[in-house]
Amino acid sequence: MSGSIFTRFAALDMPPRIDEEEYIDDPAQPYEDLRQSMTDVQHANRYLGGTAVVSRQADSWLRSAKSDSTGSSTVITILDVATGSGDLPKAIQQKAQLMGVSVHIIGLDYSEPILKFASEPEQAGGRSGIRLLRGDAFHLPFQDASIDYVVCSLAFHHFGLEGSILALREMERVARLGWLVNDLRRAWSAWYLFRAVSALAKMNRMTRHDGPASVLRAYTLAEYRLMAEALALTEGIDYSVRSSLWYRVALVGKKRARSL
Repeated sequence: MSGSIFTRFAALDMPPRIDEEEYIDDPAQPYEDLRQSMTDVQHANRYLGGTAVVSRQADSWLRSAKSDSTGSSTVITILDVATGSGDLPKAIQQKAQLMGVSVHIIGLDYSEPILKFASEPEQAGGRSGIRLLRGDAFHLPFQDASIDYVVCSLAFHHFGLEGSILALREMERVARLGWLVNDLRRAWSAWYLFRAVSALAKMNRMTRHDGPASVLRAYTLAEYRLMAEALALTEGIDYSVRSSLWYRVALVGKKRARSL
């Protein structure tokens, strides 16, 4: 009976995907508004689970690297696609420093205004060991298997399903050991929640528009699986998908030995 109730609720909670443009994608928006909105995104990542999803996976990767290093000075390379303000590279770098693992992180984004913000001294641009680069998620400027781990957070919902498959194919191509897609799960309850949170927190006008729009542009767990399956990846072997608090989804890839 309880399963039946949950199934009915899940069906009612599932909106159609609505691909509404977000202000953050408009380079003509005032830069000060963009700065405030990007700061809101940092807070949302910190308090609504985005940073935690990436940090948990980074912890696993870094522990594996530490156990495999056998005292060598190997530097782990990490690429953050659509890096935004670079808050996630900063979080990964802090974790690596605590664990005593050397990392070099590249934050890649196509938006010049966003990279301008990320380059500010108090953001990722002020940290050694983090390099910012302008580039296209659909044509990553790296050789095959040239980066140890590739991350993309809160960007796939901007790409559409076909674009997400293209971006994931590039991540799979470039990654030597594994990758992580961290994004939202589409749900009416998430839409209402973010509208309430953004209003109560008095977030920037761009954030109040883009947050709910992001939820409706996001995907279901089945759609995330479709992305991986389009690359002929097998769940449980090549990738896993999990949902966590605050409507976050982690699609995690692990490269097979033959791909190393």
